[in-house]
Amino acid sequence: MKDYFGLENVGDITTRVTIIYVSYAVANFFSGVFAKRFSLKLILFFGMLLMSIATMLNAFIPADSFNTTVFLILLMGLGGGTYHPAANTLITSCYEGKPGHAIGMLSIGAAAGFIIAPFVGEHIGLEWIGFKNLFLLSGAVGLIFNILFVIFVKDHKPLDTEAVSIPVNNSNPQLQAGKVLIIGIVLMCIPVTIREVIIWSYYEITPFWVKFGFSGGIAIGIVQAMQYMPGIIVQPLTGKLCDKTRALYVVIATFILMGTGTALLSSSSSVVIWIAIILFGIGASSSTVASETYMATITSQKNRSLVYGVCLSVGLGLGGFLAGFSGKVVDLYGKESVTGYRVWFIATGVMLILSTLAYIAIRQLKNKKSDG
Repeated sequence: MKDYFGLENVGDITTRVTIIYVSYAVANFFSGVFAKRFSLKLILFFGMLLMSIATMLNAFIPADSFNTTVFLILLMGLGGGTYHPAANTLITSCYEGKPGHAIGMLSIGAAAGFIIAPFVGEHIGLEWIGFKNLFLLSGAVGLIFNILFVIFVKDHKPLDTEAVSIPVNNSNPQLQAGKVLIIGIVLMCIPVTIREVIIWSYYEITPFWVKFGFSGGIAIGIVQAMQYMPGIIVQPLTGKLCDKTRALYVVIATFILMGTGTALLSSSSSVVIWIAIILFGIGASSSTVASETYMATITSQKNRSLVYGVCLSVGLGLGGFLAGFSGKVVDLYGKESVTGYRVWFIATGVMLILSTLAYIAIRQLKNKKSDG
């Protein structure tokens, strides 16, 4: 796509691609609101329909109309943004006693998609059929699965159910069903946002990092797939762990692990970088399940979709937008220089660790004041 549209700088690509994350966040918020009133199944259906159609239309954009592609990317984000509030609410409402297990198993599909996508894009899209035909094929596959979803998946309306009690081993004893600690959620949005910055910037700059900065002799697709490859195993295990202990503790541990892996990507040693990629992949994939399970354990079915929508809209929107600056940092030092990539990795990794530790400290101070 870079060559087709004549884009040169890394920042030109990353800042424009962030539109999908911003629109994704907007859709998350409104989906969270509407999910309290409308069918979760229909919200997912129309979201996937919009995303599939917009994806297919990308196959017909001429080389001098990149702004049209940006608009279609915006529509893709609006469609895809319906997923988390509706799908997570749907699956956790059906398995209320084991939300971690439900989200962990559901996340295997997302992990598989993240693993397959880089290889499909790099080989099928780049070498065989071209990126335009890949858009067409991907959108068509999305439509097919959307039809199967409508036919075989049963709807569920959280508003028709009574608020359920939250398992003691997963919740703060001060919480009651349907009530959320607003201050805690707001504070958690800070490390969540930094996490999203890391997640999306990793996808945006690793093609250039692998080409110019990391002489590991490996394909771009493998480096990108490693972000979620461990998820096939660790996501279900993380979900079960969240069901057996306090999900918040798992969130904190996985965020720190992910931050450590990200910071270590700045190393000059290929061995350390490979260790960092593995740690990063485990932390990224497991923190997804842990954070989404945590939100499920502090909410009732009636307000769960709204909490998902608000938290994810902040994290994905702001995080996705800020991720676009990764390209600007790389361009500042030159995309063929390893310095820009190292600066970005170590800065964002350290920020994730520090913001998570700050969250722990603030919670402890708050608890001491409450006890006093």
